[in-house]
Amino acid sequence: VPPGDYDHKESQLVLMTDNRKPLYLEWTSRIGGFYGGDRRSLETKANYRLGDAFTAALTWSHNNIDMKPFTKIDGLAASRGDFKVNVARLRMSYSITPKMQIQMLVQSDDRKDLLATNFRFSWLQDANSGLYIVYNEVDDLNIIGPMEKRREFAVKYSQIFDVLR
Repeated sequence: VPPGDYDHKESQLVLMTDNRKPLYLEWTSRIGGFYGGDRRSLETKANYRLGDAFTAALTWSHNNIDMKPFTKIDGLAASRGDFKVNVARLRMSYSITPKMQIQMLVQSDDRKDLLATNFRFSWLQDANSGLYIVYNEVDDLNIIGPMEKRREFAVKYSQIFDVLR
């Protein structure tokens, strides 16, 4: 994305079923700017809630991006290219207690053939401070090229304290 300011406008149409029900649906259509080009996107989302402890959301998003050519700083013209991308996402969350949660996100991108997974355990004390245990994995699904797998494991602890007391 070339550096600079982008003044974009966007229109959205959002349709939703009753989110007080355990199963509810959302549809979103967007038309607008995208870093000097245009974007048209459609998103469908199914949400499920089981009491206060469990939530799940399954999302499919289609983006059609039309990029306009730009001129590089050195004066050479270059094209950024148009592209389409579909992203599927599954998000789940289970609250063991009000301050202890397990969360999972799995996302697939058909343009880059990537599958990303994120697991997070959080045990909060106050105001988002506490213990976080996070595991991330990104798999390259491209069968022709080399298979690349990236894994990260992190343990984080944060504590809020008042130094003026």
